[in-house]
Amino acid sequence: MTVVLLLVTLVGLVAVIYAHLRLPYHSASAAQRRMTRVILIGVGLLFGAVMSYMFSRGSTVADQTALPGWLVFASAFGLTHIPAAGILFLKRQQRRA
Repeated sequence: MTVVLLLVTLVGLVAVIYAHLRLPYHSASAAQRRMTRVILIGVGLLFGAVMSYMFSRGSTVADQTALPGWLVFASAFGLTHIPAAGILFLKRQQRRA
C-alpha cells in the first residue's frame, strides 16, 4: 500500500509543479495568478490535513498498519492539483492547435 501511495505522491507533486509553472501563461494579471495559487495551495493544505488525520492516526486500511502521515499529506496535496494541471495542459494544447 505504501508503494502505491508513493507513486500517487510522485504523480501529484509533478502536477503541483506543472500547474504552478503554467499559471503565468494563462492568467491575465498578477492578482489572478496570486488568487489561483492561494486557492490551490489552501485546498491542498486542507485536504492534506484531513486525509492525514483520517489515515495516519493508528487507523488501519485493509488490516495494515497506519500509513505515514507525511506521505498521506503529500499525496492528498498533490491530488488536489491534478485537475488544475490537466486543465492547464488542455489549454496549452488548444493554443498550439
